[in-house]
Amino acid sequence: MAEVFENAALILLFILVGGVFSAAEMALVSLRDSQIKQLAATRGSRGRSIQKLQSNPNRFLSAVQIGVTLSGFLASAFGGATLASELAPVFESWGMSASVAATVALVTITVIISYFSIVLGELVAKRLAMQRAEGFSVALGPMVNGIATLFRPIIWFLGVSTDLVVKILGGDPTAAREEVTDEEIRSMVVSSATLGDEERTILDEVFAVGEKSLREVMVPRTEVDFLQGSMKAVQAAQVVRDGSHSRYPVIDGSADRVLGFVHVRDLLELDPQIRTSRVSQLVRTVVSLPDTVKVLKALTEMRRTNAHLAIVLDEYGGTAGIVTLEDLVEEIVGDITDEYDTVEPSDLAHVRQRDIDGLTTLEEFSDKVGLVLPEGPYDTLAGYFMAQTGEVPTKGAQVDVHLDPVGYVPDEDDEDVEPDPNIELTVTEVDGLRAAWLRIRRLDAPGAPTVPAGASAVPRPEREAASA
Repeated sequence: MAEVFENAALILLFILVGGVFSAAEMALVSLRDSQIKQLAATRGSRGRSIQKLQSNPNRFLSAVQIGVTLSGFLASAFGGATLASELAPVFESWGMSASVAATVALVTITVIISYFSIVLGELVAKRLAMQRAEGFSVALGPMVNGIATLFRPIIWFLGVSTDLVVKILGGDPTAAREEVTDEEIRSMVVSSATLGDEERTILDEVFAVGEKSLREVMVPRTEVDFLQGSMKAVQAAQVVRDGSHSRYPVIDGSADRVLGFVHVRDLLELDPQIRTSRVSQLVRTVVSLPDTVKVLKALTEMRRTNAHLAIVLDEYGGTAGIVTLEDLVEEIVGDITDEYDTVEPSDLAHVRQRDIDGLTTLEEFSDKVGLVLPEGPYDTLAGYFMAQTGEVPTKGAQVDVHLDPVGYVPDEDDEDVEPDPNIELTVTEVDGLRAAWLRIRRLDAPGAPTVPAGASAVPRPEREAASA
């Protein structure tokens, strides 16, 4: 009986050795690139051995597989050779023939060893290694590296064979793993328990703003206060004194010919000798960026050139608008209000109506109002209004539409149910041919006319005529 326990203990040892190799494999493949670089920089030779293993996946995977396979074979073979013969008499006593009893004993021992190999040598070992990837990698990495060096000829042959089969199957033998996508990184950020709500929000905004171009965040040229270069400095000082901006673009007759910009200090702290000078003589160099440039790239460029103001150019080389450093930062951290900004209600949940700037973008509208404007050939609320009416907006023009609340998912099984809020849009102020300000009002009265989101709305005068 003592010999049986000794043999069982030796089999358990083989299983545990296999578990060590399984744990090493899981720990090494679970490490992120950033963790590998940090370990190489902070853990000395152990960290460098981990980096060396990761640089050649075939090397450490082959070394680990040799250890796992040999341990498993030794456990099964030794168990079959020693314990099966001890168990066979038990089955013979149950009436089985010697040959059948030997076979059943061998199968039984193999199943028992396989069970412990799976539980102890695979699942438990890998679960623990996955939870403590860095610790297991530091502890077991040098061992795997040593085995890889010892069995180098065998590993080389296994590696060549593996690369050949992977290439035949259409894979890339040099690739260690798939690249982490932006969405996966965003998901990791959102699910991270170590980050606060504000940190998660800012990081999420960084990913979102990476997809935006300057065209989506710029101040359009129709809303920019330009200074004529031919204007006298003393006259310009009177203009900017009553303004709310710190920098003004200077033009030569047309907004498409921008000379540069002036800071209010250049005009309000005039030397008496240059009070009669032209503004064009005081301009500073201004950065120009295409409207297709992404926000983060523009932010990097403006920081590199120490620019707080940039001219945004359209595809024809004309001035599309301007963008400030504050505009770009606000896209990441949210609105930065000052004494010149007005604080508006956040949504229509507790406010029946409110006025909103026609230049509000689709995304800003969702954030401010809590409703989603459908995508279309427009970028702003004013553009959406024109798309719905098909007319040049005039003061007092109205249209009723249905807008989905943020996060609303329509029920495909019940198309007759219309849970969207019924919204009335009214132009309260026009600027040339554009709706400068619109009033948004909830229509909760029963029987109010409705237009599905994204459909062609009918202006109120025509709708009343049609219903008459």
